[in-house]
Amino acid sequence: MPRGNIFLASFLWLIIAFLVIYPLSFLVLESFKIAGTDSFGINNYLEFFQDTYYLKTFGNTLVLSTLVLLTTTLFGVPLSYIMARYRQRGKTVFTALILLPIVLPAYAGVFAFIIFFGKFGTLNLLLMEAGLTKAPINFIYGLHGLVFVQALHMLPFIVLSLSAGFTNIDPSFEEAAEVEGASGFRRFFTITLPLCTPNYLAGAVIVFLWPFTDWLTPLILGQVDFLPSVAYINIAYHFTDVHRKYMGIVAVVVSSLVCIALFLLARWWVEKRKYTGLSKGTTSEGRVIEPGPVLKAGAYGYMIFIALLVLLIPVVLGLSAFSRRWVFEPLPTYWTLENFRVILQESPGLIKNSFVFSGIALLFGVAFGLPAAYIIVRTRVPGKDALDFVITLMLAFPGMAVGVSYMLAFWEGIPLATHWIIMPLALFARRLPYFLRMAHSAYLQLDISLEEASEVSGVGKVQTFMRISLPLLVKGVLVGVVMFFIMAFQEISTAIFLYRGGWETLPIGIYLNWHRGMEFGIAAAMAFMMIVITFILLLIIARIGGGILKAAWGPGGK
Repeated sequence: MPRGNIFLASFLWLIIAFLVIYPLSFLVLESFKIAGTDSFGINNYLEFFQDTYYLKTFGNTLVLSTLVLLTTTLFGVPLSYIMARYRQRGKTVFTALILLPIVLPAYAGVFAFIIFFGKFGTLNLLLMEAGLTKAPINFIYGLHGLVFVQALHMLPFIVLSLSAGFTNIDPSFEEAAEVEGASGFRRFFTITLPLCTPNYLAGAVIVFLWPFTDWLTPLILGQVDFLPSVAYINIAYHFTDVHRKYMGIVAVVVSSLVCIALFLLARWWVEKRKYTGLSKGTTSEGRVIEPGPVLKAGAYGYMIFIALLVLLIPVVLGLSAFSRRWVFEPLPTYWTLENFRVILQESPGLIKNSFVFSGIALLFGVAFGLPAAYIIVRTRVPGKDALDFVITLMLAFPGMAVGVSYMLAFWEGIPLATHWIIMPLALFARRLPYFLRMAHSAYLQLDISLEEASEVSGVGKVQTFMRISLPLLVKGVLVGVVMFFIMAFQEISTAIFLYRGGWETLPIGIYLNWHRGMEFGIAAAMAFMMIVITFILLLIIARIGGGILKAAWGPGGK
């Protein structure tokens, strides 16, 4: 086994140990500290699970996760079937629109829906002006609104996973079922859907875990009795109350354990069952069904309905961004660029910090991700599967867990948290899986014989990588670069615990403007700027190759 590979793998493990394992161990250790003493024990956990309030928040989060998963499944299954099986005009545009929430900040969607569906929002005012209702209807505040916002944000994960599954099914399986008399719903529920179980689980796990990580959306909607929201409040607002701080840390650890357990359970479930069959395979387009006129019209109507809900986010935020007087009116009547002037003249550092921190984190991600993908795909170095597993596991960790653990581990002893470099380092650790999955997928698609031919001709490994591998990997790597940057650019769950004066980013600026009760137009303008930047980056991804996204995140991507 080449010594260079062993040295490289050891170096990568050292980085992971320092930036992932070391801070997370601080988080776990801190959760066992007993307030007011220097001793450790399980008292905090016993108190947590004996306190009816914390049990209630835990139960509420489980209920919310279940409702969000049921809602995304209910709306996502027919949508993914339509997109995978029906050949319709404009399908590419609909696909892009429906997948847009996957890269939009969740909190941006909440602000937009409050403006449109709020008690004195656009819809209620229009209904009352038309005489259809006499009093405002509560469309958004409450559990139903929270489920709606989170389900719409997570819908692309179900649609993306199931669409890939429906496309990959060999048509002969369904044709055989139809010959035996099973058609329509019976064929779908007995043949099609069971064959897509791995794809469904890949998306369902991410959807189910989201309410255990999202603390901001419930807070904006005034719903605080959920585990991540309580953890944030206890840690951020009661840091001097040591007992409540420890309860908050325990809540973070419990959320993390639930996420990891479900992540591993789903992975075990998929791997223990066989979903392969003796078949002749299928085309890249999969089985295509030509629907009748009524079914076709219904499919168009359904896709337009979902697309309009998604479009509400950029449209409403765009209108708010160019107005400062949108109160008790269905639409703004006064237009101005004042919000953007305030941002550019008074808070230009937010934009600069967002680009600088995300850019430096991206450099770290590329410098680490490319050699890590090489070690995982191309070598037999001991521990390479564990390296892949630990990095992928970061997908299941709540951003709050990363932020709190960095704050605990790097405040004293190794005081990185007192320097701005902690921000890009935390973004790097939090978003590394996004780049690694893309680089990993790109390596899998690169024929190893090309590299072997170069090395047989006497060219060294480094030159082979620079002259052969890298040029062929560029497409997949660029998608990973853009995806990593988008996710780092909108990160708030980790950064909110680490920022200091002068380190604020655009997402933190949006949160602070909302939290301090300042004019909403400024927060909307910040969110609109983020959406525009994200949309431009998304177009670059689509231009480079959206198929790489499916290859990287589908269950077969590993």
